[in-house]
Amino acid sequence: MAETLYAAGVKHVFDTNVLIDGFQDDFSAQAKLVEAVRDGELQALVTSAVVREYRNILRRLIEDPHYTDRIEDFLHMATEVEPVRVEIEIDDPDDYKFLQAAVGGGAQALVTSDRHLLDVGHIDGIDILTPQEAWSRFSDESGSSSEWQDFVRGIGIG
Repeated sequence: MAETLYAAGVKHVFDTNVLIDGFQDDFSAQAKLVEAVRDGELQALVTSAVVREYRNILRRLIEDPHYTDRIEDFLHMATEVEPVRVEIEIDDPDDYKFLQAAVGGGAQALVTSDRHLLDVGHIDGIDILTPQEAWSRFSDESGSSSEWQDFVRGIGIG
């Protein structure tokens, strides 16, 4: 695993929908982000409220033991932070826990597919990104996409 300035210092908070959507397609941005956390290439921040939601939702929606193990690895790699109260109005009060984790942990990004959070755009210098935007930013800055393109060309596909 190659250490990069981007990966070494970048902290992300992941909305539960990112973990759920990662289950549906191993090649999705969501799945790649989960793997980057598991591999220590990205740092995930959580609070106890975020972990509770992850566990409750995943227990109800995900029955694949392999994916459950991947999420357990993800949680093992995550760093627990103290939530910080945020003064912003959003449509879904259940989403405050992700904003509080991001601010409390000094995250660079909150990754979500939730329109309520995406409409905020940013808070306290923290970007709120779609999984595709977050993966693109990570792969561009860490060199992951160019390494993959080099590999594909090397085996004669690209």
